[in-house]
Amino acid sequence: MTSPARTPYQACADAGTQFDDALKAIGIKTDPSTVKVTEWEDGIRLHRVAPPQLTPSQTARLTRCLKAARQ
Repeated sequence: MTSPARTPYQACADAGTQFDDALKAIGIKTDPSTVKVTEWEDGIRLHRVAPPQLTPSQTARLTRCLKAARQ
């Protein structure tokens, strides 16, 4: 049995969930990510993940974690 194909919207939603889980793992509590949909004139839809707004202290903490992970 094959699994149903994931839509671009679902793929973005999954990526947003993974991002939210990563933020929670390093102790950043914030609103969940959302998926934004933009329609172009020719009918093609563009889906993207809109991460939550972070406070300056949350941004600094995320930056420290990313720098530590790269070393």
